[in-house]
Amino acid sequence: MKVSLQGGFIPNALAELGPGEQVYCEAGVMVYCDPTITFHQRPFTQGGVGKTLKRTLIGGVPFYLHTYLGPGYAAFSRSGPGEIRVLELGPGETVDVAEHSLLLASASVQYDTIYVPGTGRVGRMVGFWMDRLTGPGTIVLHGHGNVLSFTLADGETFDVDHGAVLFKDDRVAMQAFNQSLGGGLLGSAMSYYALRVRGPGRLWLQTLDPSLPRR
Repeated sequence: MKVSLQGGFIPNALAELGPGEQVYCEAGVMVYCDPTITFHQRPFTQGGVGKTLKRTLIGGVPFYLHTYLGPGYAAFSRSGPGEIRVLELGPGETVDVAEHSLLLASASVQYDTIYVPGTGRVGRMVGFWMDRLTGPGTIVLHGHGNVLSFTLADGETFDVDHGAVLFKDDRVAMQAFNQSLGGGLLGSAMSYYALRVRGPGRLWLQTLDPSLPRR
């Protein structure tokens, strides 16, 4: 599979597939394709149907993944300005990707999900899902806004907003916490939630939170 990038403000990834080559993605991200491309859909039932329905109804994780079989070309994009990153995963290499950020992945990449728990406080973060992808194969990501790349040393920590997280190595730890705004009861009551990430490993952040309305 050959992947080339097109456009600027709202880019798309063009995948050129040879005979028998196959990629998968969420529904609604294909822009155009060659008439020779064969389209299929498959239910994502990793962990059983009950767990899948919970992920879909509560977390917004797709119940179906769409697949495209070559030969031919197909272009994929997501709404919103940003950057596209193409990454080759080695055998057994595992990464975590923010939900609704994966543009496409080659069929050899295993797809699963993980849940990042929230702080448990009423009115605070209840948690969120991430895609867990394991190589070998190619993955293509859409980062909203600009993509900032970091490599954390062992034990190095970052505090980030959960909407800024785009990608991390699976060995990068991530935990939600409440950040107080000042001291005392008022400061605690007015706290906001954030994520503390700890290395070692790669961490990519996006400068636009895709869940927030645009002004």
